[in-house]
Amino acid sequence: MSETRPRLAYAYHPHSFPTMAIIAAARGRCDLLWLVDASDPDVGSMTKLLARTGTVIDISGMSPGQAASATATHRPDGVLALADDLLVWTAHVAAELELPFLGVDAAVRLTDKFAQRDAFRAAGLAAPGSTVVNSRTSSVEWERIAAECHFPAVLKPRRGEGSRNTLAATSAAHAREVVETAARDDDALGDWVLEEYIPDIDRPVCGEGFANYVSVESFISHGTLQHLAVTGRTPPAQPFRETGFFIPAAVETTLAATIRETAERSILALGATIGCFHTEVKLTPTGPVVIEVNGRIGGGVPEMLALITNVDFLGIAIRIALGENVVMDVPDPAGVGYLLYVQPPNRISRVTSVSGLTELQSLSDVHEIALNRGPGHSVDWRDGNHGHVFSVLGSTESHDSFRSLFHQVESVVSIDGV
Repeated sequence: MSETRPRLAYAYHPHSFPTMAIIAAARGRCDLLWLVDASDPDVGSMTKLLARTGTVIDISGMSPGQAASATATHRPDGVLALADDLLVWTAHVAAELELPFLGVDAAVRLTDKFAQRDAFRAAGLAAPGSTVVNSRTSSVEWERIAAECHFPAVLKPRRGEGSRNTLAATSAAHAREVVETAARDDDALGDWVLEEYIPDIDRPVCGEGFANYVSVESFISHGTLQHLAVTGRTPPAQPFRETGFFIPAAVETTLAATIRETAERSILALGATIGCFHTEVKLTPTGPVVIEVNGRIGGGVPEMLALITNVDFLGIAIRIALGENVVMDVPDPAGVGYLLYVQPPNRISRVTSVSGLTELQSLSDVHEIALNRGPGHSVDWRDGNHGHVFSVLGSTESHDSFRSLFHQVESVVSIDGV
């Protein structure tokens, strides 16, 4: 460890950004202090690699105060977390260390979907009506929900990401059945949010054949909020699973500015003053409405940006955490960067074969294919985005060529299962 380089305490999560990507982004910028919960089997298997690339601090079983004390002996200059599950915990640690990070209240709003809706309404932003339900919700309360809520509605865990366990509830009785069944199977899910479905617009404002929702990729450094990109989407798989992302979105200039303004107001409404943000925005008949704000970089965004610009988003996150005043002049993208998540059909629960990947890899606009759930692996729509069978990363010259490639993926690859 260098005595001259700054030291970054990084809250490690095994299912967040790839370990080697974090190592590459930190190289030459800082030394890494890996804050790890070694009691997690997925983390324990990585500790040898982490120890070769930094200092491992095992915080398993520690309170935030204890973790801060253990970290303080290594004299960190910054703290960073890029996983939703770790934001509130890291905010407490950062406060103990008196290092810049999201405030605890902001971190709560960024990870609690119901608290986030309340903050939006308090700031005068459009937000769907919502209520909290769980296995202890009374019959009287369910009757009130049945009388007052508009269905179909969206039912999702109060805390969670990647569209896990997110579905359309057709009625209060349906929502109650899902919640109570989930409590019997996995009580760790706890509270759910039942909220009105954000209405669809009846024309393609985000490009023909693309979904009418986008995300905005942003950061705050030294109190200034800056936007790096507006990311488009391909139509989701049922019930709400992502199938593809692309930068830049196929929206006209005036609408893109309105979307960025909506994202900015939403981020600030949550009390965030530092960090990186991924804000999902749906286009409705009355204008843009925020689906949710995440207090981290969106999955796949650094890779897509790197393919079409010189922007190093993970590097930006590290620089912000170390106190640097980051100002970006984002260049015009050289084409369209994309990441596809190819989801399994709802009818199967186990993959038996995936054919056509070799042919797909031969396409010039395909840079990388990663098999996530191969033959023999179980699949379940409840896994949301994370349950995809394989992903495709690449870049192409235009939205038209990306649209063609998206359909080509569907025709070239076949996923079979039982």
